[in-house]
Amino acid sequence: MYVRPTHQGNPLTFGVSGMLWKDALVMYDRETETLWSHFNAEAIHGPLKGIKLKPYPAIHTTWGQWKRLYPDSQVLSKRSSFGRTEGQYDVYEGYNTDPDSLGIFGTRNPDSTLPGKEYVFGLTLQEARVAYPYRHLSRSPLAHDTVAAEPILVVFVAPEATAVAFSRRMSGRTLDFTHLRQVEGEWVMEDTATGSLWRALKGEAISGPLKRAQLISLPGHLVFWFAWKGFYPQTRLWTGS
Repeated sequence: MYVRPTHQGNPLTFGVSGMLWKDALVMYDRETETLWSHFNAEAIHGPLKGIKLKPYPAIHTTWGQWKRLYPDSQVLSKRSSFGRTEGQYDVYEGYNTDPDSLGIFGTRNPDSTLPGKEYVFGLTLQEARVAYPYRHLSRSPLAHDTVAAEPILVVFVAPEATAVAFSRRMSGRTLDFTHLRQVEGEWVMEDTATGSLWRALKGEAISGPLKRAQLISLPGHLVFWFAWKGFYPQTRLWTGS
């Protein structure tokens, strides 16, 4: 998810070009016909080449979890102009479950440290890139790390394969977190400095000395290892140690 930039005073509008770059979708903007990579948010051809879109923090999760977090959400309609509902089945199900099928044209795994179809949470902060494998996050679901000199926290809820990232800076100090658990259907955690209770997937303190405090969300996304490594060969691989 990205913030749309403006061109000549108006926000750009985007469409799907039908092309691929590094096995990833290529967008175009209708105002200048510049081509953009949806993966790294960079304009790769056209008048705006070199410009990068600003990422906007989002969460990849289940509908049930989303509704618990944001009960008043609006939902994008899947109703087509022909009066039928699209998306009754997942056309990528076969591809997603085949461990040997990498990309559209048989791309090779650029780094066998992980299987190509291993899910990772990819985090970009300034010029730093870090991949957090789901296998390691399952063992350490509150991942404390430092990326581009920023102390960060990756929260992972294994039952719903959901990962989010936050800055751990709060009012001039760096917080550490512990005791991720589910209470009445909601995932919560505590900070070790004050014992305040936080909504783990929202980074929001709900009780204790820091009640109503809000951690800053950081943009990251769920991605296959081969794709992340292919775009960012210098990425750091977090192992939980």
